[in-house]
Amino acid sequence: MKTISLKKVAVVAVASLGFGLLSVAPAQAAAITAWTKYEGNVTSISLSSATSSPVTSSAVYVNVGAKTVATGTAAGSTTTGAITQLRGTLVSYPAGGFVQVTSSTNVAGASAGTPTVPAGTDVVIANTNNTGATGANSIFIRDIEDAAGVAAYDVTTSATTGLASMTFTPTVAGTYELRVWNDGPAQGVTTIGNNTIDSNEAVQSISITVAAAPGLSTALSTVLSAQDTGNAGVLPTATTTAAGITSAQTLDALAGRILVTTRKTTNVLAPGHTITAIVTGSGFVTAGNTANDAPTAAQVKAAANTAAQTRTASVAAAANTNGQVVVAIWGDGTGGTGTVTIQVTDSVSGATTTIGTVKTSFYGTVTTLKATVLQSNATAGATNGCANVATCTQATLALTPAVVIEARDTNGILVPGLTITGKSADTSVVAATTVAIVDGTGTDKNGLGFYNASVTGGAAANVGKSTTIVYSTIVSSTVTISTAAVTIKNMGTPATVTWSTDKTTYTPGAPVVITVTAKDAAGNAAADGTYANLFAGASTLGGSITGSTPAAQVEILDGKATYTAFAPGTAGTYAVSNKFGASMPAALQGAAISTSIVVSDPNAGLLTQIDALNAKIVALNALIAKIMKKLGVK
Repeated sequence: MKTISLKKVAVVAVASLGFGLLSVAPAQAAAITAWTKYEGNVTSISLSSATSSPVTSSAVYVNVGAKTVATGTAAGSTTTGAITQLRGTLVSYPAGGFVQVTSSTNVAGASAGTPTVPAGTDVVIANTNNTGATGANSIFIRDIEDAAGVAAYDVTTSATTGLASMTFTPTVAGTYELRVWNDGPAQGVTTIGNNTIDSNEAVQSISITVAAAPGLSTALSTVLSAQDTGNAGVLPTATTTAAGITSAQTLDALAGRILVTTRKTTNVLAPGHTITAIVTGSGFVTAGNTANDAPTAAQVKAAANTAAQTRTASVAAAANTNGQVVVAIWGDGTGGTGTVTIQVTDSVSGATTTIGTVKTSFYGTVTTLKATVLQSNATAGATNGCANVATCTQATLALTPAVVIEARDTNGILVPGLTITGKSADTSVVAATTVAIVDGTGTDKNGLGFYNASVTGGAAANVGKSTTIVYSTIVSSTVTISTAAVTIKNMGTPATVTWSTDKTTYTPGAPVVITVTAKDAAGNAAADGTYANLFAGASTLGGSITGSTPAAQVEILDGKATYTAFAPGTAGTYAVSNKFGASMPAALQGAAISTSIVVSDPNAGLLTQIDALNAKIVALNALIAKIMKKLGVK
């Protein structure tokens, strides 16, 4: 009869009450007649975590090794031999965190994905032939000997080696304890394992701390948009986002794409979350995540022609392995503006959050043209203003059009892609104007539906004169849409330049506006533009003047340029001086130009004010004395 110690009873009782899997024994296997079952052929067990940073919802791997004694017959025997079982379960875990443990012959972390074990040692898991045993949480080992059947094998674990591995997927953050033991049969029993930790069975535990998995970050997730480029493989980038989507209102015309990328709080890609695009206003949407792209125009048109529901104002798709969904925006046959709202639904929490919006415009036939003059003083015999399809940012005069034209339909929606021409009423004053169609691909300040125009000044003999320009586009053989006439002057380059300040005196630290006034040889305001060397270099400053002061390059608009400096902190007169540079006539180059900043003394007149105050006090005292005398007060 088998003797059970009190210590062993206590172990079994604890296992039954608190260790989950240990409380219910798996179905026992059929009797094994050709194999010898050994309870004590594993003398010790080693465990190593193969998961460097365990987090919830991700599998945690623990590699399992063992020290053994020589048992069984020759390696690889199919009729006789030794068999033992290593069983694992969680014996400690956070509240509500118990999960089942499973086993695998693969060693987590091993480059080949297979166990690193001695030759002649077979490692198998549940329901493998010649064992007759079951147990998803068990590692069954047979033939624990060398090829001659005489030597013991010891397998020590590391993060990448072991006999096999145990794994579990935690659902709650906290500390878990995994226990693995050599579960042999009871004495005289012909089945393997009895699901209890007997006194002569090796046992080992390992503690694993699991952190909460990084969740979806709606702040780090991005929504980028771009006009349709006619190429389904071209996706939006950060530089194509700001202006929104503009397209013809034509039914099933592809307007543009929105690229949604979901990320975790650790800024890594977050696949599997559901992206929903909702349209308010004009247009409809489709979405896809195959090969990071939405369906092609042909695919959507084919679907739309056979199933009206494909033209929907709301669509959802799961983010692919790159955490991405691409939404395609299409014309629905109506003109007007719209908004595509992008929402993400967290696959774990179920929470839905709006992470971005994209403005859309669907235009019809142009009905109005409007021209706005930004540089009205053309240069005689030269071209002024930026006329580029993509780069007129208006950050400088060189990047600012002389005239900007905007085209709109009857709903006030901007209309791109038109051919617009300009006609000067007097080509001897303004010789020509060139118009560029903004294509929406670059850094233009306005984007699609705007047109950038430059102007070329006429003959020098006509400096000081002005004329008008009308811009127009042909809609049909009978309809032409035109702007109101705009006025452009023909001017010369700077011949005289003066400086002035906005006040005669300043308090300490007060702002000082310095105005540079440039006139041509005829006394007209100089032509608009950037003059690279109007002055010789940076201005020379007397005293601690800060802020902006004239430098070599000056941008003249309407004959002037302004700078804001700040007066020194002490009273005095301070000079701001420079010399004329190569952009001025040769006779003036090198000549000095200056202005002065006069700072008043904040204490000036203080003594006079004090004397006046004292006099008033004396007078008041005399009046009080007189009143007291009349009242008989001594």
